[in-house]
Amino acid sequence: MFYSLCIALCLAVMFMVCAAAVLLSLPAIRLGRAALETARPQTQAGFWFLLRVAPFALAAMVSLGLALPAFLEFEPHSTGEMMKWPLLALAALGTVVLAMIIGRIAGLLSTTRVLERSWIARSKKLCLPGVPFPVYSVRDASSLLAVTGIFRPRVFISSDVAQALTGEELSAALEHEVAHVNRLDNLKQLLLKSTRLPLRAFRAADTEWTNASEVAADETAVSCGASPLELSSALIKVGRLSDKMLVPARFAASHLVPCGCGASTGLRAAHLRALLESESSPANFTGESRSNSCNRGGRILAAVCFVLVYSVSVATLLPEMHEVLEFLVR
Repeated sequence: MFYSLCIALCLAVMFMVCAAAVLLSLPAIRLGRAALETARPQTQAGFWFLLRVAPFALAAMVSLGLALPAFLEFEPHSTGEMMKWPLLALAALGTVVLAMIIGRIAGLLSTTRVLERSWIARSKKLCLPGVPFPVYSVRDASSLLAVTGIFRPRVFISSDVAQALTGEELSAALEHEVAHVNRLDNLKQLLLKSTRLPLRAFRAADTEWTNASEVAADETAVSCGASPLELSSALIKVGRLSDKMLVPARFAASHLVPCGCGASTGLRAAHLRALLESESSPANFTGESRSNSCNRGGRILAAVCFVLVYSVSVATLLPEMHEVLEFLVR
């Protein structure tokens, strides 16, 4: 009964925190577009990603970081408390949410792995200078230019895309894919797809993240030496072929032209033209590199601060959390 009660309480707390956080995030999603209209693409992408995963991350942290240690610290092992139907219902809902996320992650990884094997079986490996991971030219694939994998990335290019792009355009497009890998966009995409809910606000946030992450990857590619003109040309050419794309939605990969986001191709091309006009000023690209370094430093500092705050306050919070758990049992 001790361990059954512990699991039920953790699942119940996870569901309640997640549901409350989702409701609180809906107004923020609606207000986010106007607030971020003039923000940098990297800032927009970071905001939309954090806002989307925050309810689930917060639920996991409260459940595992507070509810679990509070129960283990203050609940006697010889407890005879029985679980009533409200607690059982909340635990069942928490189980459904957890099973949904785990099942989606497994499905996405499985589909991605099957497609990778299929493409590799009918592809030719290319040796391209400056690309730090394998590149494959795939036969019998339509308008494919994507990078798969999180820890072992691979780039796949269909024969029609390879024929349509010049050497300079292909090099610029590959810089764009390298930017996605360095920004861990495939991992972020996996988390977003596995926590998607049938809510219009969540769909809008996912679209905003996809568009912002693509523009951010464009900017990063340009800052690393890619030509805005060649990247824009590659984007338009692949966009014209994208109506023939036959890639399933349940697939964790970053595409040069993401599925369902062809309408943003014109906006990205216009943004690249603006970068081309400012290309004569090297300070712009140097400033972006410094900004990326500052962002990484800020994330590390935020993580350290969070760990310190948790370590200092956990002893005070655990008794209060145990009172909440006792209320749920009663």
